[in-house]
Amino acid sequence: MIDMADLDHAVHRQAFGANTTLHEAGDSETAIIAHPDVPTERLSAGRLHLPGGKTTTPQRHPGSEIILATISGYAAVLSGEPATLAFPKPGDMTYVPPGVGYRIVNLSRNASLLVLTIHTDPGFFDDRDFLPALGDHSSALIEQLRDEHVRRIIGRRASGVRRPR
Repeated sequence: MIDMADLDHAVHRQAFGANTTLHEAGDSETAIIAHPDVPTERLSAGRLHLPGGKTTTPQRHPGSEIILATISGYAAVLSGEPATLAFPKPGDMTYVPPGVGYRIVNLSRNASLLVLTIHTDPGFFDDRDFLPALGDHSSALIEQLRDEHVRRIIGRRASGVRRPR
């Protein structure tokens, strides 16, 4: 552990060996920059790996703001009541205000989704309430979103094919 009083340089941390939590929903979160390993006072950052066909458990962070930066893959973010949809592409960021329930969906049934998560909770995992009951309402919507995603992908692939005259 690093003491903030002694800190006079940038702190580099590798993801390998950092605190990783595997959730029942199938996702894994790695707290790369987080208290107490790094003496952060107001924020933390990590990565979320979501295998194909998986979603996160619905959750909210009562006292923290969250930024979700999509690194790779096909994502949907369901948030609020009633649910609002966002479809961030790689390079896009999504802001989640304190207390707003949300769920991240990997639209691909096969490829992984990788998201950088930035929290105003220095402990990364400390300010979180899981809301599994919200998941019951969104299962049909998630399957519909995945079906639409497959149709878009197939449509894109077919659009470049030469057609006989």
